[in-house]
Amino acid sequence: MKKNAALVLSSGGARGCAHIGAIKVLQQNGFRITSIAGTGSGQKASGTNQTDPG
Repeated sequence: MKKNAALVLSSGGARGCAHIGAIKVLQQNGFRITSIAGTGSGQKASGTNQTDPG
C-alpha cells in the first residue's frame, strides 16, 4: 500500500537537484506524491515529477 505525501519545495539553485533526488527516493520507498508546491528551483523540480494516479 502506498503512502500519500504532499511536498512544499523551496528556492535556491543547488536545491533543485536535491529536490528531484528526494522525490525519487520518496517514490522508491512507497510514497505517492499527491501534490507539490514550490518556488524558484522548487517550482522547476516540481514540474519534472510524474505521479502515478493509481
